[in-house]
Amino acid sequence: MSDPKNPLSRLDHQELIWLTGILKDACRDRLEKNLVSQAFEERLYQRGPVDGRLDPRPFLRIWEPRYRKFLEIAGELHAQLEGQEASAAAVHLREQFAAAPSITRHGPASSHVMIEKNAANSRRKSRTR
Repeated sequence: MSDPKNPLSRLDHQELIWLTGILKDACRDRLEKNLVSQAFEERLYQRGPVDGRLDPRPFLRIWEPRYRKFLEIAGELHAQLEGQEASAAAVHLREQFAAAPSITRHGPASSHVMIEKNAANSRRKSRTR
């Protein structure tokens, strides 16, 4: 998407994720509205045709599969972009922790009292009389 004529090239990765999320939500809303409209029109036309009004049911049925397809594609795009972001974050974390220095244990085993040569004298050092 490095083409300067492509409007999506002006968006960074996070903005593309947001855009596909908005698209997915809009497609879901449109599909839900279409299904509600179909149910409403079916109930309306159970009483008989309305004088002077064209039947919108065929038009609503034509668009339903398209809305389903758009929702599916928008969901896949959104998941793909989120997956790319997750894999990029995993690579970044791997690099960050691979470069971290090794950690030495802090605690009783590394205490100067518990070192082998001082372990036999540890009781004498801790007691006072």
